[in-house]
Amino acid sequence: MKSSRAKVAKSEPSERTADQWSVATFMTPQPITIGRRETLATAHRLMRDSGVRHLPVLEHGDLVGVVTQRDLYFLETIRGVDLDDDVVEDAMTTDTYAVTPDTAVATVARQMARKRYGCAVVMERGRVAGIFTATDALRLVSAFAPLSKAPAKAPARSAPRRTTSATHTD
Repeated sequence: MKSSRAKVAKSEPSERTADQWSVATFMTPQPITIGRRETLATAHRLMRDSGVRHLPVLEHGDLVGVVTQRDLYFLETIRGVDLDDDVVEDAMTTDTYAVTPDTAVATVARQMARKRYGCAVVMERGRVAGIFTATDALRLVSAFAPLSKAPAKAPARSAPRRTTSATHTD
């Protein structure tokens, strides 16, 4: 289990198109990971202390799943779950989206949106090299979105139709 999160400054891509930018440019390198046999309480603590919502789950250094803050919150609603006894393996998903560092960030973002994944684990030579989350994608969009060309006022949405019910008076 890694206990530190090294966040490096993201360099601005050159004049390449979004399809040419690699996910490695925008990922969070060396993410905090957790073992599948660690307790749910440990996962909560790591997420809280590090300000993250996704932890790649490892067994003997191999990626076996991802556990999210949402997974943990859901499990807490189930009667009989004990954060100090139950383990990450009980909460994690094994349907993990993994990519290589040279995968185009546009490809990763499209797949994440299509499949509603909260993150992509970046793997290099069989090891976790980074993580690209929906938050990283939003940072990317906000860094390159032209603020000066935004409309002064958002177009008004039509109000939903309200149905009225008859009131009974005594």
